[in-house]
Amino acid sequence: MLPDCTVGDLLRDRAAAFPDRLALIVPAGADAAEQRWTYASLQEDARHVAAALLARFSPGDRVATWAGGSARIVLLQLGAALAGITLVTINPGNRSVELDYTLAKSRARGLFLDRVYRGMDNQAVLEPLRPGLPALETAVYFDEWDAFLAAPSDIPLPEVSPDQPALILFTSGSSGKPKAAILPHRAIVNNAALTAQHLAVPEGAVWLNLLPMFHVGGSVTMTLGCLSCAGTQVLQAQFQSEAVLDAIARYRVHITMAVPTMLVAMLESAALADTDFSALELIVAGGSAVAPDLIRRVRAAMGAEIASLMGQTEASGAMFSTRRGDSEEQVAGSVGGPLDHSEVRIVDPENGRVLAPGEAGEICIRSRSTMSGYFEMPEKTAETLRESGWLHTGDIGLLREDGYVAVTGRKSDMIIRGGENIYPREIEDVLVAHEDVGQAAVYGVPDERWGEQVAAALVPRAGRTIDTEALTEWLRTRISRHRVPRFWQVRDALPTNASGKVQKFVLQEEHGAS
Repeated sequence: MLPDCTVGDLLRDRAAAFPDRLALIVPAGADAAEQRWTYASLQEDARHVAAALLARFSPGDRVATWAGGSARIVLLQLGAALAGITLVTINPGNRSVELDYTLAKSRARGLFLDRVYRGMDNQAVLEPLRPGLPALETAVYFDEWDAFLAAPSDIPLPEVSPDQPALILFTSGSSGKPKAAILPHRAIVNNAALTAQHLAVPEGAVWLNLLPMFHVGGSVTMTLGCLSCAGTQVLQAQFQSEAVLDAIARYRVHITMAVPTMLVAMLESAALADTDFSALELIVAGGSAVAPDLIRRVRAAMGAEIASLMGQTEASGAMFSTRRGDSEEQVAGSVGGPLDHSEVRIVDPENGRVLAPGEAGEICIRSRSTMSGYFEMPEKTAETLRESGWLHTGDIGLLREDGYVAVTGRKSDMIIRGGENIYPREIEDVLVAHEDVGQAAVYGVPDERWGEQVAAALVPRAGRTIDTEALTEWLRTRISRHRVPRFWQVRDALPTNASGKVQKFVLQEEHGAS
């Protein structure tokens, strides 16, 4: 039976049933001691955060986070859920252009942020933007957290419906502009619980969360998946292979989720040979395809099974996954089958005709976990959520004979670098705003470690020249570092077809031949 409750209901239920069980651990860092919460103390602190939020905002408001992973982000997610406030999560690596767009688009009334993130001065980025963000009334830096919590703690909590928005996560598409996916409480609670069931994770298991909390994998699949199992979440704020290996052994981790680049870094760590993996049973690999050789190496070195998972923000997390006991070929050659209570079909992207098994087309899924829509973007919502609730994923694939789904391509020219989706149009729009750049084409090129890297071909404006080193530094103040092109070429013209559309495959072929 599908759960029909809010995130807050789920937290209250687990705290009542398992008050003394460890719910959250944040390992010690360079300048912080280890932190621990039982389910009872986690509920109490989340209740306090909810009251502090309601002292400043109202149920139904949108409040954003722009910060690295931490216990405070978890408490904000749970506290906002109890308060009936929608949490908008923003990539902490975003810079001025991206931050301005996401805050304006979501019309967030509040923002919680790190004052400095990885050496970048966030206050210097935010303050010049605030005059153009009339909806943003409050900014709380995390070094002011205690003052934020000093608000009265006896403010009554509202009734929250499972249909109300819990999260807004930014995704994107071939149009290039990020879209704000609205994820209701019911959808994310269902998705998290069904994913844990599909992966056969036992009650009380220890989950190691390596994924960013602005991502559906970190906030839903791992955080709420662990909550649904009444497990213990170990939150590793930043990925560092030696620290991750230490956490696996120290906390007797049962399950973790990682992108292939993380697995490679762990395998290459000098600490690997001395790590105790005896409790580790399952590693869920998502974000990009898992090579057969990597599966073999992980199984040999860590003794754990690997499952392949495919998710999407618009689906509230996982859509497909392999299961424990599946063969190496199934894990490497597919993304598994749909979660329970889901339907899948493959359609012709041109006419919508449902295709037979073995025929490649657009992957579509229908479940109770899909988003309610894109915030204030009805036309884009209608393009993605179509007849009778079918979600059109934009990925191309086919149904195999075993009922699993194999992904064969993408409708858009999206780049997947280290598990992060990168949409070229977003970068191109910023590039052509530079005084020296007349045209820009951004595309992906193969990379052994990251899966793909970002490359760009540029045409200078008339009478100008392009200094790619200076352009790189200019971009780093405006967009996330992982979106900044690694490879550049400056050309007299971009290759186009008869209708004038840029032929990025030509640029990719030229890169491969160089």
